[in-house]
Amino acid sequence: MGLYTIGLVAHVGAGKTSLAEAMLAQAGTLKKMGSVDQGTSALDFEPEAREHKTSTHSSLATLAWEGHQIDVIDTPGSTNFLGSTAAALRVVDGAVMLSSAEPGLQGQTEQLWEYLEARATPRLLAISKLDRDQADFHRRLEQLNGEFDNRFVAVQIPWGQAGAFKGVVDLIESKAYDCSNPEKPRAQEVPPELAAQVETYRRRLCEAAAETDDGLLELYLDKETLDPANLLRGLIQGTHSAKLVPVLCTAATRPIGADLVLRAIVTLLPDAPTRRAQRKAADAAPPGYVADSFGNAEFSALVFKTKIDHYAGRLSVIRVMSGEVKPGEDLFNPATSTGERPAHLFKLIGKEQKEVTVLRTGELGALPKLNNTHTGHTLCSPKRKVEFAPLQLPAPVLTYALQIGGKGGEEEKVSSALHRMMEEDLTLSFRHSAETGDFLVSGMGQMHLDLVLERLKREYQIAASYQPPHVPYRETIRAGSKAQGKYKKQTGGRGQYGDCWLELKPNGQAEELAFHSAIVGGAIPRNFIPAIEKGIAEALGRGVLAGYPVIGIDATVYDGSFHDVDSSEMAFKIAGSMAFKKAMEQARPVLLEPVYELEIVVHTDHTGDVMGDINARRGRVLGMENRGKRQVVRAEVPLGEALKYAVELRALTSGTGYFTQKFVRYDEMPAPLAEKIIKARVDHLHDSHAH
Repeated sequence: MGLYTIGLVAHVGAGKTSLAEAMLAQAGTLKKMGSVDQGTSALDFEPEAREHKTSTHSSLATLAWEGHQIDVIDTPGSTNFLGSTAAALRVVDGAVMLSSAEPGLQGQTEQLWEYLEARATPRLLAISKLDRDQADFHRRLEQLNGEFDNRFVAVQIPWGQAGAFKGVVDLIESKAYDCSNPEKPRAQEVPPELAAQVETYRRRLCEAAAETDDGLLELYLDKETLDPANLLRGLIQGTHSAKLVPVLCTAATRPIGADLVLRAIVTLLPDAPTRRAQRKAADAAPPGYVADSFGNAEFSALVFKTKIDHYAGRLSVIRVMSGEVKPGEDLFNPATSTGERPAHLFKLIGKEQKEVTVLRTGELGALPKLNNTHTGHTLCSPKRKVEFAPLQLPAPVLTYALQIGGKGGEEEKVSSALHRMMEEDLTLSFRHSAETGDFLVSGMGQMHLDLVLERLKREYQIAASYQPPHVPYRETIRAGSKAQGKYKKQTGGRGQYGDCWLELKPNGQAEELAFHSAIVGGAIPRNFIPAIEKGIAEALGRGVLAGYPVIGIDATVYDGSFHDVDSSEMAFKIAGSMAFKKAMEQARPVLLEPVYELEIVVHTDHTGDVMGDINARRGRVLGMENRGKRQVVRAEVPLGEALKYAVELRALTSGTGYFTQKFVRYDEMPAPLAEKIIKARVDHLHDSHAH
């Protein structure tokens, strides 16, 4: 029996979950096929997935087909949940992509393709929804080949299209399947009206298969065709190397083609042992880690997903990389240097947990209630300790400040709830900014973050909303200056006395204070110098313009005086702070804004709009390069102008554009804009003190 571990991937609305449901029903795993639209899907079982009628998490299922076991991961199509898809694609041996036959090529397809390319994942492509009114198999296949290196080759063509779609023609065997009754598809000869199409597409298929092998090419050139056995041999070779992508036909909701997709999986895609052998040389891992293809008789597994249930607790979802595991066996987690002992093992079908007695190499499964194990961790046998390279997940691109409604005292409850969500979703982050006071929630897009609010309300009864976050501005100086700080206090008895002269100079973007002492002749005793430095360092936390932290300061204490009795560390600390504030006021203080570098991937059609939009945001285009049919625009944009760029870019590019971002530096803010920010900040601080 072969074991196949497959990911289903597609753009939003391609019918991926419907195909998964149809496959499970065809295999007899489900008694009845569920419906995404009606909220009865076994795989879209989360409340948010059912409400929004789209996958929001990856779901697992397992089925048996023609003596083989197929473990399936149904992944989300939206870029809002790309982290879940990226984690799933790390552990599969092959993929079935879907692309709707309806007009318009979705942007997510290209992102998903890049993830598959990065690991050279063998894949099939099913052109779906062939029963829809505007469906056009031939146009979609042509578009896909135009976008993706002409790598797609039809192994099936539809028998009829749109409302007349009734079945599929298999080009390998030159056989037609009438699916008018999907329960009992009938194999028959190719209908005469399709003969010419079949001849054209089969010739292309033979050419593509022949090019994978010199012997096949010689045979094809000699006979001008390939028999089914040789055609299949070349096709398997091309698919396993990811040089060819066989194309199938489906209309899953009817359901037509699901059984032929299952057949194609076990015929054309590599099983787990084959794929592991392929990856031995190809996989690279950072120092200290091992590659995914670790060929070891002892147990090892990668945790690629965590599910936390209010009642059942944590469920760690794994891919077994080597060996096998049974309930009650001791396991080791190298990330935490702790042991784990799962009492039960499960195979998952949506939310259903089916207990099993063993999980073997290549299988997907779930281990309950592991105390110290999280997504991305390795589990292995204590006899041979290994650690797999960490998951590479996309970074969050949208951040909001969380506003908590209701009574006070809910901050701890919110923090606990969000940290539970973050255990399930590594592309979600939550932190409190001591600088701005904001509770910052970051994610992959608007829908991703909206679902956080929905879950807070539904699962934790917490009412919350979002506001734009405060931008973490900085202050610095543009000139040198000198000033005296003198603190003198006499209230009877011992007084306080500290006196220092300070020179400030600009120091670029240095976050840390550069402090020097040029005191000679004992003007200030050496034991008071650290107190002056401490006073300056504390004063850096609140600049003179608008109370923002100060960076880029070089400070030298060069003179001062002291009192034999009244001088103290506290007095010199206060004197240092006073000197700094006076000197900074005279040193041309300016407001700085954080600048981010964006790498924006867009269709050529949208490049002009995107570049114009960058200029309107006071941004600067650094360069452009081609990536297939797309343009990659690199630009620098002030953070204050790009707080909702994830939302705005999708609107600007009809959902096809995406980007990554990273902080690069602080730049001086234009004076008119700085004045507005300073006034608003001063008013805010004044109101805060008033309350």
